[in-house]
Amino acid sequence: MRSPILLALAASSALAVQVTTVFNFTSAIDIENSELRTNGHLLLTTFEKGQLYTLDLNAADPQAELVAALPGATALCGITTIAEDKYAVIGGVRGSYHYYNETIYTVDFSKDATNPVILKAARLPDAIMLNGMAALPKLPHVVLAGDARRGLIFRIDTTTGAYKVAFEDELLNAPSNASIPIGVNGLKVVGNNVYFTNSARNIYAKIPISDDAETFGDVQIINTLDSTTDDFDDFIVDSNGVAYVSQPTNKIAQIQPDGSRKVYVGGDGSKISSPTSVQIASDGYAYMTSGGGSVVKFKLPPGTTLASGEV
Repeated sequence: MRSPILLALAASSALAVQVTTVFNFTSAIDIENSELRTNGHLLLTTFEKGQLYTLDLNAADPQAELVAALPGATALCGITTIAEDKYAVIGGVRGSYHYYNETIYTVDFSKDATNPVILKAARLPDAIMLNGMAALPKLPHVVLAGDARRGLIFRIDTTTGAYKVAFEDELLNAPSNASIPIGVNGLKVVGNNVYFTNSARNIYAKIPISDDAETFGDVQIINTLDSTTDDFDDFIVDSNGVAYVSQPTNKIAQIQPDGSRKVYVGGDGSKISSPTSVQIASDGYAYMTSGGGSVVKFKLPPGTTLASGEV
C-alpha cells in the first residue's frame, strides 16, 4: 500500500460567474458524462436505457439527437476520445452500486458523422462499477478505467480487447463505513499523470504514470474537501493544470495545481443542478452536464484551453 503525498488543503468563496442554459431534456434523463467532438458537438452518456446522445453546440437552438442505445447496457458512464472522432464508452447493466456486463464500446464517427460504427471492444466480467475513463495521450487506443467499488484502475486495449489491473490503492476505494460506497470517480490523463477524484474520500489527486501506463508512482493528494454532505465528481483539466471539478451540491470547484480551491460557479442560486461532468471548448466556455438532464455553459478565465496532454 502506498502512502499519500499531501500537496494542499484549501478552499475559499465563490466567484460571480454567469451561467447560461444550453439544453434541457423534456423528461428526467440522467446525464452521467460527456465528451467534445471535433465538429463542435457534445456527446452525452446517460442512465436512460444505455442511450448515447450528441448535442450540436453551434446550433441556434441545440437539441440532443440520439446516436444509439448501446447493446447490452442500461447505463453509460465514462467516455473518452481514442482517435479522430472515435470514442470509447463504458456501458453496463445498472444495479445497486454494482453493474453487470461491464463493457467497453467503441463509437466511430470517422467515416460517417451521423451514423457511427459501434463495436464491443472489451468485456470486463470481474469489474464491479466502472466509472471514469481516459485514453493515454501517446497510445490513445489504450484506456484507463477506474472501478469505484474495487478501488483500482484497469488498463484496456480497445484494439485487442486485452485488459488487466494496472494499479490498486486504498485511496481509490471507498472507506468501509462510507454511506455512499463510490471510490474513484472522474479520471483524466494529462501528460505523465493520471488525475482522479474519489467521491467517498472527498479527494482530488494524481498518480505519475509511464507513457504506456505499465508503471505507476505514488498517489499525491492535491485537495481534500472537508465535508460530510458534499463530494467531488467528474472534472476537466486546463492547459495550466487547473481543474474544474463538479460537485453534486450545485457547484463547480476550481482547483489550482498547488491545491488551492475555490467555488468557481454555483452554490448561489445560479442555474446549476447536480453537475456530473465538465468539458472545455474552444469558444472560451466550459460546458457542464447535470444529473437532472440539462447542459449549461459558463465563461472561463481568458486564454483557458484544454490541457494539451489530453487526447
